[in-house]
Amino acid sequence: RCFRPSPLRRHSFSSAMSAGDVAADAAGSLDDLGIRTDGARVKPEEDVIQLSSEAGDASASTWRGPARENGRLLVGEGEGKGKGKGKGPKYKKHDLSKGIKKFDRDGAFTERRPRIKNGGATSDKFRRQVANNKETVFRLAKSEVLQTEEAGGIAVEDEMELTSKLSQENILEGATLGVARKKFSFSLPYGPYAVGFTANGQYILAGGRKGQLAMMHVDTMRIGAEVQVQETIRAVQPLHSHSMFAAAQKKYTHIYDQHGMELHVLKQNKCTTHLDFLPYHFLLVTAGELGDLQYRDISTGREVQSAKTKLGPCRSMRHNSENGVVHMGHSNGIVSMWTPTVREPVAKLACHAGHVNSIAIRRNYMVTAGADGKWKVWDLRKYEPVHSNVMRGHAITDMDFSMTNLFAIACGPRVKVFKDVGGVERPSHPYMEEMYPGKMVSSVRFRPYEDVLGVGHSDGFGGLIIPGAGYANFDSFEANPFETKTQRREREVHRLLEKLQPDSIMLDPSRIGSVDKKIAKEYEAKLKQEADEKAAEKKRKSKKMRGKDKAGNREKRKKLKSAGDMRGKAKARIAGEDEDMRGKA
Repeated sequence: RCFRPSPLRRHSFSSAMSAGDVAADAAGSLDDLGIRTDGARVKPEEDVIQLSSEAGDASASTWRGPARENGRLLVGEGEGKGKGKGKGPKYKKHDLSKGIKKFDRDGAFTERRPRIKNGGATSDKFRRQVANNKETVFRLAKSEVLQTEEAGGIAVEDEMELTSKLSQENILEGATLGVARKKFSFSLPYGPYAVGFTANGQYILAGGRKGQLAMMHVDTMRIGAEVQVQETIRAVQPLHSHSMFAAAQKKYTHIYDQHGMELHVLKQNKCTTHLDFLPYHFLLVTAGELGDLQYRDISTGREVQSAKTKLGPCRSMRHNSENGVVHMGHSNGIVSMWTPTVREPVAKLACHAGHVNSIAIRRNYMVTAGADGKWKVWDLRKYEPVHSNVMRGHAITDMDFSMTNLFAIACGPRVKVFKDVGGVERPSHPYMEEMYPGKMVSSVRFRPYEDVLGVGHSDGFGGLIIPGAGYANFDSFEANPFETKTQRREREVHRLLEKLQPDSIMLDPSRIGSVDKKIAKEYEAKLKQEADEKAAEKKRKSKKMRGKDKAGNREKRKKLKSAGDMRGKAKARIAGEDEDMRGKA
């Protein structure tokens, strides 16, 4: 049943329209509702997406609805019996070749049949692997058709206009009520504050330098935990969910639950200044003033690795989400890269002439900021700088990348957001800029899946609306912003079962599953040598002792043994008599 107001009633109050215009408009509106003026009713027009179920057919189609002629629906025409079926759906082909090329990886199984010596069982297994691989790639490409949400942004009509001139007040004027509620601000006397978000972006963790810890739900502003620890807090880090978080306090590292109850005190981690967490490995990474780097598995409590960097105090630290390698910035301008299986840095980069104040990493690009006022973009595939920029005034204190590749910088009282930092050309103007008069910004973090930037400063913390910062299509199996308590528990169990081992962290993650030809050749040579030695031992003829248990042979062995004993006694007696003769002489 349609609950719209009648078009005739709507136009009955307009005296400027003629009766014919009103009738024509009413007839067109009824056609839109699927109602014919002659009393016949048909199905309204709708869009239906139909995708091929076969992995080899990289196409999808869209039904354009029932057939029309001169703007009117056709009833009772076309194939089939009865009325209202029309000429049938018309399909529009969707090309999925780009999606298949995107998700297909090098080295995957192909249709080329290898030479198999073991018979038909291995051949069938190979064919199943080929079919499963093709089906997986096709489903991934097909799922992108259903991801209709797109990231937003700020568009200007004139190229000379700058989006950085827009303030938060200008954005809130044209924003909806739901978007306006995402902006918040807290003025607190325990700053400067460090902020962080959970993986699904629903909770924010704030830690004040003067001892305040707070965990709250961002949408409802419901406080889950608020603690005054009565000592200095240097860094905070949410762990696998909002149920646990870590705080680097004056001397030790403490772990709290979602209600603010202290769970653990890591006394091995002393004078910690920086914290990070590897979600797929369940590893808490700590670094501090003593120049040490420690990995701890929070699921078991075991210390995985503890290494001395021998490069002085740690000034900044961030991990690469692509391979899990930890990047550390030091006082001498060097950025070192670490893995938990190697006690020495796997790579070093001389980035700045002074302290490395902050590091941000996004896929193949790393951005470093130094005390010299410069921030540089590095290509991690070649370990070369892409371009360098100079920040006038205050030095950069913190940086962060969003899920849509927006880049935020905190320098003094300003927060700047740039677009396309990893491009060949360096950005000339910021995408957005916000000023905090009389305050010093200490921390910036983007909220996952939302157009919000969390900012911690000397007078509290809050959130800025940054259009286009959030990823529009989220994967509920990866991080679900709307998960329930039961779903969170299930996710934690699955994550623990699928936890990656520390030795899977390496600079080139594509090496996982591959074979090192040099090591394989040495192993084959060793196996061949062992086989040759075993074959040589088998060829050696052993001395045959047939008939040794016969009665005559046993008596013979007894006689030989007794004769040997008698000879030994005689030799000892003769030797004793000779010594006596020498003594008398």
